[in-house]
Amino acid sequence: MNANQFDFGALVDGQMKGIRKSYKFGKAFNDDKSIVRPEKKTGEPVLSDDNASIKAAWETGAAIPGLVEKEIKGGYEVTVAGTRAFCPFSQIDRIRKEGADYVGRKFDFLVTEYAKDDRGLNVVVSRRALQDIEAAALKEAMLNQLDEGETLNGTVTRVLDFGAFVDLGGVEGLIPVREIAWERVEDPRTVLHPGDGVTVKVLRVNREEGKISLSRKECLTRTFKKTPEEEAAEQSAAEVAAWMAENEKKNENVGSLADAFKGLKI
Repeated sequence: MNANQFDFGALVDGQMKGIRKSYKFGKAFNDDKSIVRPEKKTGEPVLSDDNASIKAAWETGAAIPGLVEKEIKGGYEVTVAGTRAFCPFSQIDRIRKEGADYVGRKFDFLVTEYAKDDRGLNVVVSRRALQDIEAAALKEAMLNQLDEGETLNGTVTRVLDFGAFVDLGGVEGLIPVREIAWERVEDPRTVLHPGDGVTVKVLRVNREEGKISLSRKECLTRTFKKTPEEEAAEQSAAEVAAWMAENEKKNENVGSLADAFKGLKI
């Protein structure tokens, strides 16, 4: 895959704009080498051939491992293939966790910018872009496997006024507020919270739009009392059924009496 054909901008929602500034590390030496230390004891520069692998990752869209060295202004300094690169805060994780310590950890990255000039080498990487690609592939696979009516276990990720989103293991589905419980739920936040484990039934799968509608109440036992309206409706239905049965019985009796008088001459 050619890097020019790969739309990284769409993946990172334009967040790289304004961040890809002059984070120049080292001095350019030639196409595939750069000075990684000022000089050897002999006074000669120490060169690195590792830039060739970074350039290849940039051109092909392949993932490349990196070590998060430290936090700097606007993001993190990351070492990839022996070369220092820059990863913006917004690109270190899909959901950046407060207080999470990424320093000293190794991750796979995509090279989202690779540029050389006489001032140095500029390498920008994104872990989030790679996560987005992996998540999209997993979502497509799961959407193709889901069947309406099946029961699954998931984890609540977000709770909003209109319902709760549930992670089913790589793809999210929505429990509309009316499907959270059998009783009326005014505020979904009083019933569900992020991190809660839930059992849900798949109501609908829209593969074209990537949307999944779920029900929690269909997996719950209906133990609460019926509302007065429901009781009245059931009573009315029972009365109508009894009346119809009685009517049918009367019609049968009338029919039998008519048969008895058949043939009688008056």
